[in-house]
Amino acid sequence: MSTVIELEFETQIDLDFIEQGIAVHLIRLTTSVQLQTTEGWTKKYKAIVDTGNPISIIPNSIWRKAKISKVLSDKSDVHGIGGGKVSGKLGEITLVLVDKSTISPVIKAKALLLDDDSVPFLIGFEDIMTELKLVCDDASKTSVFHIP
Repeated sequence: MSTVIELEFETQIDLDFIEQGIAVHLIRLTTSVQLQTTEGWTKKYKAIVDTGNPISIIPNSIWRKAKISKVLSDKSDVHGIGGGKVSGKLGEITLVLVDKSTISPVIKAKALLLDDDSVPFLIGFEDIMTELKLVCDDASKTSVFHIP
């Protein structure tokens, strides 16, 4: 039997476009995540489910509290579609996904551990969406991860 973690929809209107008479909805899927520490688990952090990102990206203020394994000594850059890039070290984290009533089984995932807090916590494909099933239905505003 699989575990089901409900995701949240966050919808805003882009104010720059609305001033020009066009409504553009900014829709994001988010999930709550806890990272393993040497003493247990961190508090819940909101992370954006980023289907266009090959790897999870974790801001410094969040991953500093976590137990990290297999950290590469060299820095790596991840480049975005807009030409921007973020820099950090590749490491492996242990996490759980959490919704209002369920905690997922433990997940080990590679992540880019940022030097700063320049971007939000992003859940990327590698080790998470490659292992889980993402189901998203915008019409009913329901989205879940099915975890085998």
